[in-house]
Parts: sequence; structure tokens; C-alpha cells
Amino acid sequence: MHTLTILVSFRNRLHNAESHEWSKHGIKWTDSSRLTDLDFADDLSLLAETRDILQEMTTNLQMEAEKVGVKISAEITKVMQIGGGRTPNPITVGLQNVDVERFTYIGRVMTEDGGAETDVNCRVGKAASVFQCLQLIWTSCVVNTATKIWLYNSIVVSVASYASETWKMTARIEHKLNVFHQRCLRKILKVTYKDHITNEEILLSSTPESYQTL
Repeated sequence: MHTLTILVSFRNRLHNAESHEWSKHGIKWTDSSRLTDLDFADDLSLLAETRDILQEMTTNLQMEAEKVGVKISAEITKVMQIGGGRTPNPITVGLQNVDVERFTYIGRVMTEDGGAETDVNCRVGKAASVFQCLQLIWTSCVVNTATKIWLYNSIVVSVASYASETWKMTARIEHKLNVFHQRCLRKILKVTYKDHITNEEILLSSTPESYQTL
């Protein structure tokens, strides 16, 4: 059976199994409806307002999945509580505790505080590694500045800003991005802080697009 068919099959079975208790499962979506899950490819994310309800939904999902020949792997199942204090009753798949404080999903670091700072730190670190790998290009006398800036925007900035549309921007995050951005541009332009060139002048000399992209 195709993965999508399996997902739709036991998702429908799960909804049927929960239909008699629909009012307490999931989270409030509209005045007359609740959102119980989010689907992406062959991944399924269950939503609940209490841990007891989430455990019940997880158990129902596990039982319904087994009816169509699907086994839920505890090793790759993650449960994270957003906001509030951690409670002593963990969510389990089988007998295995699947509660985590953070996990990575499609390159995005998810944390229980719901913030983006951990993910931003990770993205900036990866972008810095990419920038370092291209050091020969940045110091080359053969490659012109316009090409270097184009490569920087295409390769380094895209790594740093991956999934940035999901970030909850704060002054602290913005400062971290700006510091990284300025450091990279100054190395490409061979400008140091001793040259007394302002950040605004650096941005203008490297075209405004590079800043806006980041």
C-alpha cells in the first residue's frame, strides 16, 4: 500500500475512533471546530490541550495504525510541550518515553519555549561553516566583488535564513543576524573595523539586496 494511502487510511480510522469524544480532542480551531492533527508527507502531528488527552490520542493512533499494518516507531516519535511547566507524566509509545525538550524536523530546531533563538544559532553556525569553506573564493583576486556578493547571497545567506519565515523575530535575534551578516560582508570586501567604515556604508557598497535577503 502506498504511504499516503496508509496515512489517510489510519488517519480516518483515528478520527472515527475519536468521533464520540471530538469535543475534548485536539485544540480549538474555530468556534465550531477543533484541530486534531497536522499532516506533512508521511508524518502526522497530533495536537492536544492536555497530556492525558494526547496520550489517549497517541494510543488510539497506535492501535488504528496496526490495523493497516503500520507500526509507530518510538525511536523517531517526539512529543514536546509548548509553554507551561513540565509535568511528571510522560507520553509513551508502547513503554518508551517519547518526551523531548527539543528536536530537529526538516532542518528546523524546535524547542519547548516556542522561540526561534536555538534554531537561529544553529542556522548561523551552519552558515558560518559554509562561509569558511568558500574562503578561497572570498580571498581570490580573480573573482570580482559582484560575483562574490552574488555567491554569498545564493549560498551563505540561503543557509542562514532557512525556514526564517517561521521565526518569531526579536531584537536579540535580529542583532545576531546583523552581526553575522556584517562580519561576512567585511571579509568579502576586505574591510576591517579599523577602516572606520559604518555598517550602512558596507551595506550600500555590497548592494541593499544582500541585507534584505538575510
